[in-house]
Formats: sequence, structure tokens, C-alpha cells
Amino acid sequence: MTDNETFAELIRQYSPAMYRISYGILHSEADAEDAVGEAILKAYENLSSLRKPDCFKSWIMQITANEAKMIYRKKQRTSCVESIEEKAPAFIDNYHELWDAVMKLDLVFREVIILYFYESLSVKEIGRVLHIAEGTVKSRLFRGKKYLKDMLED
Repeated sequence: MTDNETFAELIRQYSPAMYRISYGILHSEADAEDAVGEAILKAYENLSSLRKPDCFKSWIMQITANEAKMIYRKKQRTSCVESIEEKAPAFIDNYHELWDAVMKLDLVFREVIILYFYESLSVKEIGRVLHIAEGTVKSRLFRGKKYLKDMLED
């Protein structure tokens, strides 16, 4: 894929998903926007490394997740992370209670839940995005859903 217009169109299409995964990791609108911006820049600079254009979504989501995690690690070293309860959902949907519960999960469960249910990535794609085995993805999905069920039943 070398066409700048095609790249821009794909970025427009996937930027809400990129933002959701970034926000899910960072819990900060500004940091999530930074992660998305950095991911777009890196993707554009490394566009020639994309071997299968059909895999653009999982490729860009992987870059975005990596950027968000890098920002998260830097923040952890320099300051305390804001309380999750103080944050509102980053986007409008009809399931605020569910989104709030997802945002309270530990990061390892939150990532797979967002990628699977909100971004419709397959277990295999999530494994590639997060650099973990498919079995680990399945395990985290199972445990994450159990934690969500327990939170929502209380």
C-alpha cells in the first residue's frame, strides 16, 4: 500500500478503534490522543513493512497498543495514574455501565476485552497485536468476562 489517500482513508476508518484501545490502556483522553498520533506517524513511516494490506487493522492496532503501553510505562515512572472512577467513557454508547466495568479491569483483561468485543478482532489477531499466545488470549477473555459478570451482578 503506497497510496497516501488509501492510507488516510484507512486511518479515518480505524481511528475510533485506535482511540478506544489507547484510552482503555491509558485512562486519559490527552494521552490516548498522543498514542494515536504517534501510532499514525509510525505506521506511515513503516508502511513498506506491511506485507499484507488485508491485515492493516490488526497491524495498526498493534502499533497503537504498543504506543499506548510505552506512554503508560513512562507515566508509571514519573507520576501516579489518575483514578479510574474519575474518568467518564471516552465515547458515547448505550452501555456506560458495561464500559465503566471494563475500565475497572486489570490492564491484561481490559486489553483483550476491548479488542475482542469493541473492535471485533479475532483471538489470533489479538495474540498478534499484544504479542501473546492465542491460549493466553482465550484465558484472559474467559477470566475477564467472569470478572465483568461478577462486577455487574453486585
